[in-house]
Amino acid sequence: MLKKKRFLVMASLVLLLVFSLVSTAAAAQVTGTVTINGKKVPVNIIQVGEGKQPVYRIEVPWQDFWGNKKITIYYTINLKQFYPGTSPAPQKPAPEPEQPAPEPEQPEPEQPAPEPEPSILTAEEMQMFNLVNQERAKMGLKALKIHEGLVKLARLKSKDMIDLGYFAHQSPTYGSPFDMMRKAGISYSYAGENLAGASTVSRAHTSLMNSPGHRANILNANYTHVGIGIVNGGPYGKMFTQMFIGVK
Repeated sequence: MLKKKRFLVMASLVLLLVFSLVSTAAAAQVTGTVTINGKKVPVNIIQVGEGKQPVYRIEVPWQDFWGNKKITIYYTINLKQFYPGTSPAPQKPAPEPEQPAPEPEQPEPEQPAPEPEPSILTAEEMQMFNLVNQERAKMGLKALKIHEGLVKLARLKSKDMIDLGYFAHQSPTYGSPFDMMRKAGISYSYAGENLAGASTVSRAHTSLMNSPGHRANILNANYTHVGIGIVNGGPYGKMFTQMFIGVK
């Protein structure tokens, strides 16, 4: 009978140990109570070992039939298993090694814009060319394009008139403007020529626009290209030649 009662006391102490460790913060010594035969008896739980599973000594100051005044039970338990607060703080995952930031793409060096080809027209020739296209624009006609071959022929014609002292479409040197174009290898479907002598571009242009035949050439819808040649000299100060062609 006594052995059975002692066993019950031992079992009660084990349950007390579990209860105390779960409900009390971890420490080197924990104080609690256990009910034995209807009486609450103070219990001390003292850590007496180190390591992952330290040994705890349970002291119960209780007198039994054998005259013992204290019962000591040695019980091994992992305190961390019952009290989560004692678990080591979770280790932060090691940061992944930083990848070197990709170097920003270097913009390709801008290619210098190709310089526009120098116009084969002189400043005065360009001025007259613009005036001709302005007149065509007023009438809703397409602008004429510069024809390099015609520019060379127009300059030859203006210089020839100054050198030989004549003013006519028929040249003693080159023949008609159509002969000049044919010899230069310029093909066309329509062709025409305007001549003028004046001291300035604006005066020459006004004179041409006031002449019905010359005006008709400037505003001819069949023409697509023009060559303008202006040469200083002669009785008028400057000689102007406009050669037109229409190319289908």
